Amino acid sequence: MNPNPPRLRYIEALTLGYLGCLALVLLWRRGAAGPGWWAWLAIDGAIAAAILRGTRVAGTSTGGLRAWFADLYPLPLFILLYRQSEALNRAFFAEPLDPAFFALEARLFGFQPSLAFAGRFPATVLAEVLYAAYFAFYPLILGFGAWVIARDREDGRRFLGTLATVFYACYACFLVFPVVGPRILDLGGLSPQALAGLGLTAVTPMPATSQAGPFARLMSVIYEVFEGAGGAFPSSHVAVSCLVLREAFVRGLALRWPLAVLVVLLCLATVYGRYHYAGDVVAGLLVFWPLARGAEILQAAYGHRWARPRG
Repeated sequence: MNPNPPRLRYIEALTLGYLGCLALVLLWRRGAAGPGWWAWLAIDGAIAAAILRGTRVAGTSTGGLRAWFADLYPLPLFILLYRQSEALNRAFFAEPLDPAFFALEARLFGFQPSLAFAGRFPATVLAEVLYAAYFAFYPLILGFGAWVIARDREDGRRFLGTLATVFYACYACFLVFPVVGPRILDLGGLSPQALAGLGLTAVTPMPATSQAGPFARLMSVIYEVFEGAGGAFPSSHVAVSCLVLREAFVRGLALRWPLAVLVVLLCLATVYGRYHYAGDVVAGLLVFWPLARGAEILQAAYGHRWARPRG
């Protein structure tokens, strides 16, 4: 047992550092953040105070509801911090970068995959399979996080630290590179001049048959209530799902191959539902492994530093 446990675990130190960076950006670019910037600053301060106050509980408790909360509170926190990214994603660019992404997709593929996919395959059954896979992201993260904590607390804390690293890195990209995704067309986020310049004036809405099923309607509600505009690049859904899949293979779980199929379907669903450009998916696939490996190295170094005898 570590005789000198860290006063702050890796995930808490990382979260406090991220909150500190958010506070600096809020103060520096408060004009771009909008009139409610002070509310987010207060919320971030309250979160930081709660983390500091609860550190002792997290480090010493091994059972009971307080210990469970101390270990699992990052999961709902990820949702809140994702929503905050929308409030700050115009800090560096006044307008979303979607026109550049539409142009890049056209150069790379010769067409717009996110606009053509559902139109080419509008069947309700296929759409429901893909929307169900996309929805599975939310219970997957919550369920896997709770399962690894229940199975092995230290291993679970390591996984949550890695998960936080991937999420925060994606959120930081959202702040710097605001990309709404192809659904910006449905939101009316591009001017007629921009649409004409990109050759998108004739784009039609999603086929009615692809939106007829319960999972399609459920995802519509989730995006209306929880999802923010400007968090498409890279796809955090893809990066985090790949992280969970990697963890499943590392642990040799029996469900790893069905989970691999689910992740493939989720990647397809991000484009099918016009949530992401194909490039967002590629970026998510490319960044998850170096972020995960980097988080493991950082956590090991952080733990080693605090394990040294104090002189």
